[in-house]
Parts: sequence; structure tokens; C-alpha cells
Amino acid sequence: MWLIGCGTQTQQVVTKIEIQKVRIPQELLTLSPLEKPYANNELDILNAYSMLFYKYKQCEIQISKIKELNNE
Repeated sequence: MWLIGCGTQTQQVVTKIEIQKVRIPQELLTLSPLEKPYANNELDILNAYSMLFYKYKQCEIQISKIKELNNE
């Protein structure tokens, strides 16, 4: 699908439609919740950012695994 847009008006041009069924394991669709961090000092802030980055990388890995399944 190509999306062409300019300014405040947007046009959508569909050039090809392909439907694929892919079985995705449940563990790839499940994300563990991120706990709300409580920062009392700079070390707590660094730990919170570190945990956020770790969870972000987990999401990236799961998305890439889903894309691999789609390409098979």
C-alpha cells in the first residue's frame, strides 16, 4: 500500500493487496507490564531509564520475531 500525502489533505492509493495468515505464538504477543518507577535520587532515575530501555529492546526482539514468521 502506498500512502501519498501533502499538507492537510491526504490521499490513499492502494496498488496491491495480499492477505497472509500467520500463526503467532502467544508469548510473542504478550508483554509484561512496566512498573511505575519511583525516583528518589539520580541512581533511581538511571535505573528507571535502564529498565525502560530493556523493555523497549524486548519489544523490538518480539517484533522482529513476528516479522520473521511473516516472511516464512
